[in-house]
Amino acid sequence: MNVQTVNTTALLLQLKQIRDLENRLRDKKKELETQIFSTISRPDRGQSLQVELSDFTAKLSWSTEAKISQPDARIIVSKYPEVATQIFSTTYKPKISIISRLRMLQPDLPALNELSEYLTVEEKQSIVFVEVSANATDNSK
Repeated sequence: MNVQTVNTTALLLQLKQIRDLENRLRDKKKELETQIFSTISRPDRGQSLQVELSDFTAKLSWSTEAKISQPDARIIVSKYPEVATQIFSTTYKPKISIISRLRMLQPDLPALNELSEYLTVEEKQSIVFVEVSANATDNSK
């Protein structure tokens, strides 16, 4: 039984080291992404920009996300059930495209005015790397 304990302890120590490393890498990744996005402006049209390098292509993306707390969402749902089914998904995640469309079509809608008091909208940014294959770079065919 003692051998089992030693193995478990060693494995737990390794797992803890990996988790700590993942956390440090995640923090470093966020820091680098912040630096990159602070040097590049969002394109006027579209939500992404491709940066072509010799070994890979980096696709930088911007998206907008709306958030609301569950209690605040329930207030809107209880007061405006007919509009709430359009605005929210079943998990109370606000559907930003529907909200934008309603703001254009019915700007005086009371539900939208009250929703604006609770809603926070933030821009999300992401970077995806696409590996360049040898075939893709060979234009001689």
